[in-house]
Amino acid sequence: MTRATAPGGGGERKWILASASPRRREILARLGLRFAIDPSALPEPPRAEEESPAGYAMRVARLKAEEVGARHPDALVLAADTIVVLDDDILGKPEGRAGARDMLGRLGGRWHEVVSGISLLDTARGPAHSACSRSRVHFRALAPDDVEWYLDTGEYLDKAGAYGIQGYAALFIDRIEGCYFNIVGFPVAAFETLCREAAIGLLPYLAPGRPD
Repeated sequence: MTRATAPGGGGERKWILASASPRRREILARLGLRFAIDPSALPEPPRAEEESPAGYAMRVARLKAEEVGARHPDALVLAADTIVVLDDDILGKPEGRAGARDMLGRLGGRWHEVVSGISLLDTARGPAHSACSRSRVHFRALAPDDVEWYLDTGEYLDKAGAYGIQGYAALFIDRIEGCYFNIVGFPVAAFETLCREAAIGLLPYLAPGRPD
């Protein structure tokens, strides 16, 4: 397990990423943060009646952080949940090609919102601190051939909303508003703000320069 040196020379604190997402892992690694990965096995609960998409994403992130944090005393546990929202409907990961085709058909030619809930739990102090980041994404109009070509790439698999902005789907996206990294799956600026709110100095944990 990797460790990061605590600010001020007061020993070492472990950072735990409660997610198996390769996109979150890459973003954090490029920041120079040293962390271990322990994905949450908690099934995502259904959205409660009258619960906002943002409230739902933050609740899921908090539950993941708490579930993983129970296994790691004296650690800093980071969890996130990213959803795609269209007409107040949450578009999760598609169930097969037909489900992805339907989602992309709905997204074409329209704005939608990407919402990430993030939760940071210092298991030595608790409770978890949570925040939300929102971005808007606009797809150009998609022809049926566009959709089928994209489905053939297989990129839609395991992606909320059936697309990844950092890949082939970038060809379809002509406008965004808000944090790009939030759309990828981890809002970096919101993470830094959350650390400050939780009285955790983030910068001393980051290695100078990017990893090779």
